[in-house]
Amino acid sequence: MQANGGLQKNAISAFMEYGQKIGKKPTLECQAKKGGPLLSGNPMFVAYARLGDSLICQAEGPNKKEAQTKAADKALRLETAAAQGSQDAEETLAIPDKDPVSALMEHAQSLGLTATIKQVSKTGPSHCPTFRMYAKLDDRKFRMIEHGNTKDGRKKAANIALLQLQREGKIPKPKLRSSRGASGSNPRCDDFSDICPPGRNPLQMFNEHAQSQHLTCDVIETSPRRGPPHDLTFYMAACLGKQKFKSVTGKNLNEAKNRATAEALRHLKKMGKYELKSSQRTTEEMPHTIQTWDDRIAVETLTKFRSLVATENEDLSGRKVLAAILLYDNNEDELTVVSLGTGNRCITGDHLCVEGTVLNDSHAEIIAKRGFKRYMCEEISRAQTRRGSKILMQTSSGTLKVMSHLSFHLYISTAPCGDGAVFTRADPEDTGRNHAPIFRNRQHGLLRSKVENGEGTIPTDDIPQTLDGIRRGQRLRTMSCSDKICRWNVLGLQGALLSQFLEPIYLSSITLGMLFNDGHMSRAMCCRVDRDDQPLTGLPQEYRAQHPKLGCVTRVTDTRSVDRSSPISVNWNMADNSVEVTDGTRGMTTRNTPSRLCKRSLFLSYSRIEQNIGHRTYRETKDMATEYSAAKGVFESVMDENGYGHWVRKPLEVDLFHL
Repeated sequence: MQANGGLQKNAISAFMEYGQKIGKKPTLECQAKKGGPLLSGNPMFVAYARLGDSLICQAEGPNKKEAQTKAADKALRLETAAAQGSQDAEETLAIPDKDPVSALMEHAQSLGLTATIKQVSKTGPSHCPTFRMYAKLDDRKFRMIEHGNTKDGRKKAANIALLQLQREGKIPKPKLRSSRGASGSNPRCDDFSDICPPGRNPLQMFNEHAQSQHLTCDVIETSPRRGPPHDLTFYMAACLGKQKFKSVTGKNLNEAKNRATAEALRHLKKMGKYELKSSQRTTEEMPHTIQTWDDRIAVETLTKFRSLVATENEDLSGRKVLAAILLYDNNEDELTVVSLGTGNRCITGDHLCVEGTVLNDSHAEIIAKRGFKRYMCEEISRAQTRRGSKILMQTSSGTLKVMSHLSFHLYISTAPCGDGAVFTRADPEDTGRNHAPIFRNRQHGLLRSKVENGEGTIPTDDIPQTLDGIRRGQRLRTMSCSDKICRWNVLGLQGALLSQFLEPIYLSSITLGMLFNDGHMSRAMCCRVDRDDQPLTGLPQEYRAQHPKLGCVTRVTDTRSVDRSSPISVNWNMADNSVEVTDGTRGMTTRNTPSRLCKRSLFLSYSRIEQNIGHRTYRETKDMATEYSAAKGVFESVMDENGYGHWVRKPLEVDLFHL
């Protein structure tokens, strides 16, 4: 993608190709400028450049073609500036003042591993060769690079490996050196949450506001750039129609433009001319003060979530459910988010996959739990090497278990779908007692499944799901989050695969952000398993019916949102230490690639700690967890015997894939 001094001759074609390349539909909408001289000989047109649902910019021209060309050219320049930031980050030394190859070798030596730089090929003429190489840490390969000479190429390959390890939290990031005063120049330090929804920046919101008001907008340089070439300061101001706003500074074009448009939006907001729509405001409210344990859980989760999405380019606005699993260290009184997810959609039947590459359920609670599995895979891997795990210890039987001073806790921004949520608004009064379940009618406690291509749940039936039936239009059913959490409270969070290495891991508490009623939540989460005060029996050793502490964030009222939620889902976990964005209705990332949380990816992670999988299928490997399977059989039988219904399974074929 190039930006030339004048208009690009093929700006429209380049913009279309760029949109297709990044997987976002490019569009150039054009219309006559409102209030313009339509009947005169000099009409004006306004073109809007979009990538997916995001408005990038707008531009004017005397005819449609010129307006579209200007808009396409301007959009390419903006995208180039944004891309430059990530390129600069990659070219920055991971460990300043140190040779990357030496730094990588030292890191490997400290872990008892072997680091090498592998040259794959050499192409081109002898006077101008191209070397392809990558860094390798034991069996792990990092991204391939191309370079014109071997010495600098080795440094670049090693630096990319170090940067990736820093993103994963495996090695510390260097402390930033600042000589620019307290304000600094890092755009990540700017807080735009008062004027932008998560995942959007001020420039995008300013463009959309201008379009909604049928006004032209621009961001202009107000003074010459100052400073040495490596440390320039930019002076810019936003313009809306004939109004010019206060000039601001930035250390690069992208930062200066965002600060300038932020200044404009805040001025407009103060004058009552701009506000976030209700669908753009985040529904996750931070407690004003930390009064309870549940408030502390919520603050830790929301702080982490906001820091993660602050620099995301995806549009994350709209109503959403947020869930997280947190680790509490009783010795240090430390609370840490280890896995986090947002979302409340499932795939439709036409996206059901037999290769394990699709995320079937993208509800926040399920996403958080799948990220937790990746986190535990990493900890098991550490426990198997000299690095050692900081949270796991070996038992006398040879399995691993969580250290006694550590516990796990679940946060959900609202009541989980299914039995925990469906009756809450109809019966809002809370007894204030913990684990005082309500059983007033036959509907209380029923197993429920999520509605395909919609929101809400319905009671399950005993009709099995078949692949050919779903292909022909049979509704795809997915068990509700309330039912799945209830099962976690018997089988544990670790799942079938990891149960072959771990003792069951149970939740110690569940915190809701809103829609909490102890009578309904305690029944939905655990107490329906022990109906009539009869404890669940017949479980294998180490398994039990867990009754976690239940609570809600301190708040005044629960406001009901009527706007439709977004299909976008976000996930993060401590092992990967990066944000992944997926489309919950398709079960793939927004770039149309398999998610790291899909069955195949988790199976692949498991294969790194269990070396003898051979040609076993995913289903055969899960079935080898005999005690887990027995506990699951006991749980489902009890639910059926208590009159709550049948557990609905996906068609058998979706689990028969090999690695």
